[in-house]
Amino acid sequence: MSISLSPCRRAVLGSAVAAGATLALAACGDGSSAAPNNNPGPVPEPSGAGVKVAAVADLAIGGTLSVTAEAKNYLLYREDEKTVLAYTAVCTHAGCQVQGEEKDFACPCHGSRFDFTDGHATGGPARDALARFAAAIVGKDVVLYV
Repeated sequence: MSISLSPCRRAVLGSAVAAGATLALAACGDGSSAAPNNNPGPVPEPSGAGVKVAAVADLAIGGTLSVTAEAKNYLLYREDEKTVLAYTAVCTHAGCQVQGEEKDFACPCHGSRFDFTDGHATGGPARDALARFAAAIVGKDVVLYV
């Protein structure tokens, strides 16, 4: 006994199978934050006057510091003796304030995590990297260029 399906019914069944396969594959994801818009790009070059936001002595090598400049919050990470990296402190997922922790920047609202060295999302629901800003050590001050 042979069952013959009409062309319309075959199309509907084919679409249903394709949709089911797509959902099944999506469920197999590991929850990582990898996304095309998670590439932070190059470190911006300092330009303009800049704003003194901290004393160098307040930011240990390998340490982080939350600062405010022009009524906005930023995160600093001191990579080495001469390098300070700066990011927005606003989580790219839901706009909560990101904080520096021992190994990365973390959002307390939904658990997103961001790499110190370039601000890319490493976990949680955030899919975009933190916005980067130019920063420099100038004498005994950390200067942020926003």
